[in-house]
Formats: sequence, C-alpha cells, structure tokens
Amino acid sequence: MRLQTPPLLLALAAIAALALACQSDEAKLADFLERGKQALDSEQYEEAVIEYRNVLQIDPNNAEAHFALAKSYTQLQKLKEAYWELHESVRLDPDNREARVSYAQFSLIARDYDEVLAQADAILEREPSFAAAYTLRGQAIAALERFDEASEAFAKAVELSDEEDLPGHLLNVIQYETGRGNNEAAKQYIDRLVEVDPGYRSYASLARYYARSGEPEKAEEAFRKSLDFAQKKNRAAAYRTLAAFYFNQGRPDEGAATLEKGIGDVDEGKLDLIYMLASFYRSQGDEQKADAMMVRATEAEPDAVEPLLILSSYRGRKGEIDLALEAVDRALALEPENRGAQLRRAELLVDSGYHKKDPALVDEGRSIVEGVLAEEPSNPEALFVRAKSEMAELDPKAAVATLRSALDVRPDWAQARFVLGSALMMLGDRNGARAELARAVELDPSQLEARRALARIHAALGEHEYAIEQGRQYLKAKPDDASMRILVAQSLVALGKRDEAYEELAKIPSEERNADSWYAYARLQLSEGKVDEARAALMKANELQPNHPEILRWLHRIDVATGRGEESKQRILAAVEAEPDNAALVRLRGQLAIAEGDLEAAEAAFKRAVELDPDDAGAYTQLASFYRATGRLDEAVRIFRKSVEDNPGSARLHERLGILLATQGRTDEAMREYERAIELDDSLAESKNNLAYLLAETGGDLDRALDLAQEAKALRPDNPNTADTLGWVLYKRGIPSAAIGYLREAAAGMSPDEPALAVVRHHLALAYEQNEQPDKALETIDAALKDLPSGSDDEPEWVGELRAMAERLRSTSS
Repeated sequence: MRLQTPPLLLALAAIAALALACQSDEAKLADFLERGKQALDSEQYEEAVIEYRNVLQIDPNNAEAHFALAKSYTQLQKLKEAYWELHESVRLDPDNREARVSYAQFSLIARDYDEVLAQADAILEREPSFAAAYTLRGQAIAALERFDEASEAFAKAVELSDEEDLPGHLLNVIQYETGRGNNEAAKQYIDRLVEVDPGYRSYASLARYYARSGEPEKAEEAFRKSLDFAQKKNRAAAYRTLAAFYFNQGRPDEGAATLEKGIGDVDEGKLDLIYMLASFYRSQGDEQKADAMMVRATEAEPDAVEPLLILSSYRGRKGEIDLALEAVDRALALEPENRGAQLRRAELLVDSGYHKKDPALVDEGRSIVEGVLAEEPSNPEALFVRAKSEMAELDPKAAVATLRSALDVRPDWAQARFVLGSALMMLGDRNGARAELARAVELDPSQLEARRALARIHAALGEHEYAIEQGRQYLKAKPDDASMRILVAQSLVALGKRDEAYEELAKIPSEERNADSWYAYARLQLSEGKVDEARAALMKANELQPNHPEILRWLHRIDVATGRGEESKQRILAAVEAEPDNAALVRLRGQLAIAEGDLEAAEAAFKRAVELDPDDAGAYTQLASFYRATGRLDEAVRIFRKSVEDNPGSARLHERLGILLATQGRTDEAMREYERAIELDDSLAESKNNLAYLLAETGGDLDRALDLAQEAKALRPDNPNTADTLGWVLYKRGIPSAAIGYLREAAAGMSPDEPALAVVRHHLALAYEQNEQPDKALETIDAALKDLPSGSDDEPEWVGELRAMAERLRSTSS
C-alpha cells in the first residue's frame, strides 16, 4: 500500500520549490549582469551581447540590459539593433538621460527630427539647464529649416554650458553659422573659443574664418598657430589644412613643402599626407613624382596591407596590370587570408585575361571569386568581380543578374552601377544602361568612363542636349579626348548649332587631327552644302585611315554627284582588293554593284559579307533589303530570321523583321517581333507605334494600344504617323473628339503626294462621323477620294469602304 503525503506538506513543498526557483533566477540574473558588465568594460562586445541577451531571457523589461545592449551594438556597427535597444531603454527608464541623448542622436542620423525634439524636450523637462539638449534641438530645428530658432537653441547651449563642455558647444554653433554663411555671427563664437580653449581647434576655426573673409595673411598666421598647438592625434590634420591653404592661394611649392615637412614630423596620419602630396603631383602632371609617393606610402608602413592595395588600385587605373598584380601579391604575402587582397587579385587576373584574350587568366580569377562566394554568398565585392569575369566571357546577361545581386547589398556603389550600365549596353538595353550610368555619375562625379559612356548613349538616343552636357563635363577632365569633342560637335550639329560645332572641332589641334576628326569636319561641311571643302576633308581622312568603309562611302556619294564616279569606283575596288575579308568593304562593293545595275554581283557581295561577319546585323539588313527591293520578300524574311537567331538581343533586327512580316500580312508574327523589340529597347518609337496600330486594327487590348501610341508620340512628337496611330486608337476606344485633333495633325504633317495621306483622311472621316459631324466627314472623304483613280480592280479594301461611306452620308444628309 502506498503512503500518502498530507496536503499541508504538499503545499509547503510547492512554496519552497517556487522560492528556490526564484532565487535561482535572481542569482542567474545577477551573474549575467556582472559578466555582461565585465565584457562591456573590457570591450568584448560580442560576449557582452550574449550575456545581456541572457538577462532579457529572464527579465525582458530590464532597462539596464537594454541600454548595455545598445552600447554593445553601437560598437559592433549594428546600428539598427542599437536604435531599437535605445528605444526600449528610454521606454523602460524615462530618467536615463544618457539613453535619451543617444536615442536623439540616432534619430538625428535617421532624419526623424520630430523624435529628436521629443527626446530633447523630455530631457529639458527634467533638467532645464542641460546644454546638450539645446544643441540637439538646434540640430533638429536647423534640419527643419527653422533657422532663427536653431540659432537661438545653439546660443542657449553655449550660455548654459559648463567650462568643460563649452568648447564643444562653441564648435557646434560655429559650424552651424558658418554653414549658413553667417561669418560675422560665427566670429563672436570663434573669438570666445580662442579665449577659453586656445589650441588646434580654435585657431583652425579662426584661420578658416580669415580665409573666407579674404584676409590671407591673418589666415596663414592662424593656421600656423593651429599647427603649433596640434597634438599627436590632430597634427597631421593641421599640416593638411595649412598645405591646402597654400594650394588654394596659388602657392603650390609652399604647399608641397608643408606636406613634406609633415611626413617627416608625424607618425599618426602620415599616409594621409603622402597621398595628398601624390594627388598634388598628379594634378601638376608629374606622374613620376606621384608614382614615387604611392610607393613611399607602402614603405612608411611596410607591414600594412592597405597601402599595398591602394598602390595596386592606382597602378590598375593607369593600366599597369602587371605592376598592380605585384603590389597585391605583396599584400597577400603579408595576409594570405585578406579578403580585399584576394578579390583584388581576382579582379586583376580577370582584367588581364580580358585584355590579353587569355581565358586561362580569367578562369584563374574566377576560381578565386567562387572560393570566396562559397563561404560568403552575398559578398558584394566578390559578386562584382564575378560579374566582370562574366563580361570577359561575353555573357552580359549573367553579369547583369550578378551585379543586381551585388547592388542589393551595396546600392550606392558607383563602380558597380557603371559596369551594370556597360552590360546593359552590350544587351542593347540603352534605356536601362542610361539609367545605371546616370546613377553612377550621380554617386561619383569622378567616374569619367561612366560619364563618357553616358554621353554616347544620350547621343545614340537622340538626347543631344544631355550628350553635350555630359561630354563637356568629361572634357573638363580629359580635354585631349578628340573622340569626345567629335561627339559633342555632332550633337551640336543635330541641334542646329553649327557655329558651336565648328568651335568644338577647332579645339583639336590640326597636327593632332585623326581620320575621325576630318570625317566629322567633312560631315559638318556637307550639312552646309560645302561639297568641295567636305571632299577635301574626306580625302585627308582617307590618307590617315585608308580603306575605311564610311569614308569611302561618303567620298563615293560626292564623287558620283560631281562627275568623279569612275575615280571613286576604282578607289573602292582597290580597298576591297587590299582587304578582301573586310565585311564592311564587301558590303560597300555590293552597294556599288546596285548603283551600276549589276544585281547578280550585288547579291553575291551581300552574301559574302554575311559569311565574313555573321554577327553583323547590318550585313543581314543589307541582304534582306536587297531581297525586299527585288520583290523576294520570303527570302528577306528568311535572312532576317537568321539574323535574329544569331543576334537575339538586337531590338532593331526584331523591329525590322516585324515590319517585313506586317508587309506580308502576317500580323500575329509581326506583333510578337514588335513586343520583343520593345522589351529589348523601350525607346523604339516605330515598334511602339506599329504595335499600337495593329492592336487597334485587330481588336486587341486597346488600353495597351493607347499606352504604346502615347509613348510613341512622346518619342516622336513631330511625326505624322505617330499622330495618326494615336488618333486611330482613340477613335477605336470611342473618344472621337480627342481623336480628331491628332488625325488632323497627321493629315497636316503629310505632303500632298504622300500615299498614306488618304488613309489618314479615311481615319479622320470616321472620327468626324462618330463625333456627329457628318459635313466634316463628307468634306474629308471628298479630299481623300479626289486623287484616287476610280474603278480600279486592285484598290485597297478601305477605299471601297470610303466610297460606300460617302454615299451613305450623302443619302442621309439629303
């Protein structure tokens, strides 16, 4: 039989067990808090996080643990977590002034100015004389552009500050008033700072005031005093500011001498002075001295990896890949596991392999990257180098996906944006490329290659104002780039600014003009009808670059028009004989054969051009155009299909194939090609216009048709075809009043002998009828029928509809 425990004893045992459990939790809590404090005091922040999180497991509302976690996360640069813990600290312990100050400072960084003010006011409610709270108020109010109130808050902080904190509050108000351009308001605080804290900071502020006020002698004296007072931690900064003052005053020798003196004087911050001096030498065009300074930086800290990586990047930018590899190999010898050095080596191998056309080097670089990504799949630097290897392997589609992954982690990375723009250019996505390159330049205006590519894209898209703007910005840094001057000149011509275009080309010294320069000059002369001058310029271009197809083509046009056709023909034939495998020259030979009426020779030449360069979309276009012109549409379609298969990313080829298919009445196929063209290049107005028209004609999605028609009209605002399409879509949607305006614009924009004019008038007549304007409709029909032959057996179906409509309207009106 089992003995039973009395109920009273059971109750007492339960209470005792509960007490023991509580004591255990309290003991654990105290232990975790103590260990957390020790870890925090000894700067072991990861350990501190573990201990304080253990505290919160037992007591989730422990204010001390939340605040300690905030400090630990801040040191670990986990700012999001720190911000949350500060929020909890303030909520749980409203009297914790330090937590409120930190929370307000974080809120300031997050631009939550209302929260900053709330925390500052809460502090002042408890401690009305706490100066730092007024500084916080001033910073928040200034951000809200309530400038006079901000000045009052900063001044109050200075008024209430104790002796120890006064210099800091004075510096805050000096910075604020200086930023607003209130130099005289700042001066009273600067004088006070010099009085209460004569030293590096105060004299540096005074020096900057005198420099802004145009008093260089006093500024120099103050800068020198700031250097005299500077201690170890800010001595390098004092040398930098004095040197910068000399450079700004046009005294470069004294600036360089100051930096040299500083390099010999300081230990902390020496590298900053070396790099500043290197930058100065580069600005002076003294590459030899600049190179020496970059090497000197590695000697100043021989056991440091960073100077070697900077040297590697510097040499890489100069195209000295082998020397750049040598520097990074030295870095890896010091720290074999250094991620930055590993990825820098990988990038250099990829770049070297691409330029040398050596796949083995690209593969070696790629293997390093893949090893890093196996351990760190989201490492943005590794993803960036992988993308470069994909570009080197001519796989821009993969590079785009990889770069987008890298940018998910580092969205403000200018170099990655530039490479992404380049990859999109390779894919034919000019709009996407333009957006990425513009972002790259916005993030880093010194990205000259990105600016150069952006100017070219703007020009290709017909955005000549932007092309000129970007080109001129680029030329400020690279004034000797003749190709960019030519691009700017061409865009100026496109805008009708010929005088400015001449001025731009004139900036290229005559002895430095290459074939491209003379070719651009010739095109400019031709635009003004100066044929003899243009021919002379083309002949100079031909001398500098013989057998260039475009130069020979323009010379041929001029020579045929001026009676020198045979001379030009012999020039082209000699070029083809000299370079029989040049596809562009063979195409030119085909065009010459067409001009002579030799269709058999022309076809043979165009076929040969395709064989020589299967990737050249222009060769396919030429052959297809030949077949189309000779009534062989099926062969033209076959050629274009082959071209699209070989160049699937060419939006223009899809567009031309769509036009051919539409001509044959193969509407569904044509629409698919237009859709693909738009997908590849959103700026193709003709594809958008044609697709919108076909959607309207076939009873397709009229909402989509309207969007496409409006976009096409925006891209080609003065084109009567886009006006006709937009009007026709609006008519189909049952909005004749809106349609009429666009259809009238289309009719007015066409010449009287334009075959499409009658079609536009048919559309306009239908819109008038739907809008209950039968007289206008009949008037428009009569204008459309006036020049059409009557009773023709092969007249289009719509002509019969137009005649029937005229009869119906007349019978109704009578």
